[in-house]
Amino acid sequence: MTEFLIYRFLPEADSHPSYVQSYWIDTNDCGPMVLDILIKIKNEIDPTLTFRRSCREGICGSCAMHINGMNNLACLAPVTPGEAMSIGPLVRMPVVKDLVVEMSNFYNQYKQIVPYLQRKTPK
Repeated sequence: MTEFLIYRFLPEADSHPSYVQSYWIDTNDCGPMVLDILIKIKNEIDPTLTFRRSCREGICGSCAMHINGMNNLACLAPVTPGEAMSIGPLVRMPVVKDLVVEMSNFYNQYKQIVPYLQRKTPK
């Protein structure tokens, strides 16, 4: 059994909207990545846990989180069996709920830097 300490944020709560909740999971009973653990918790233990996910391939970045003190993708971060793992939202970003952060500012900045190739002449 491995302990997972997950940051929870309930914006509708009047007192103590943020706290850390502990979940004990048998890591032999699910996939090897942190995203597998989060899906197991949501499906079998706590359906109120909120997080983003999409491709499960490490391409889209929607499952970006703060895992064991480092920003990482939950679909690429391996579980360390027997060691407690802390999982929280990305740091320095406004939290919407639990592990979901507000991404509008990021997308606005991303659009401004034009991070893709452009032709010099129109096609």
